[in-house]
Amino acid sequence: MNPSPDRAAFRALADATPEDWAIIDAAERAHRRDQGPGAGLLKILASLEHFPCLGAPINVYQHCLQTATRVLEAGEDDELVVLALFHDMTEPFSDNHHGLVAAQLLAPWLSARRTWLLVHHVEFQALHFAHHPTRDRHERDPYRGHPYFDETAEFCARYDQNSFDPDYPTSTLARFEPIVRRFFAGPAPAPVRLTDTPSTTPST
Repeated sequence: MNPSPDRAAFRALADATPEDWAIIDAAERAHRRDQGPGAGLLKILASLEHFPCLGAPINVYQHCLQTATRVLEAGEDDELVVLALFHDMTEPFSDNHHGLVAAQLLAPWLSARRTWLLVHHVEFQALHFAHHPTRDRHERDPYRGHPYFDETAEFCARYDQNSFDPDYPTSTLARFEPIVRRFFAGPAPAPVRLTDTPSTTPST
């Protein structure tokens, strides 16, 4: 491949020249300036608009929008709105580990308590699975006493478990774009490692 002003010419990283890295650095800076991480997440979520419902009343795209609509209309902060918007986005490709996968995507920008909420909301949702043939409705019980238990329980009860209503006046994705861009443009909290959000009740 011949060198060009907009693309490096190396075929292996070990062969990259200072000029190659200058091209890459300029392109990455421009992309982050014009797009940012929020824009990428919005594109991923938008790609699920026509994902099948898989037997549910609405699909995961509509569920994410509806959850975020309820959070926004309740007057919650931007962080919780963004969390709600993307909380189940990874479900189509990660099964019941989707809370952990979503947290891995968002953890660099989320507070510790909201990262914990996202990781564990799957287990807390089980309380609302009346008549489910295999799930234990008390999966959340081992976390009682954890400082983030109550907020996670409230998120599931008020915003998540009830957001499968095809008749609910759900906002479009466009309504959330400025919130997402504002959130990711703000100062990030101290980095949170998922190992910093213990999955068991702390000892007393």
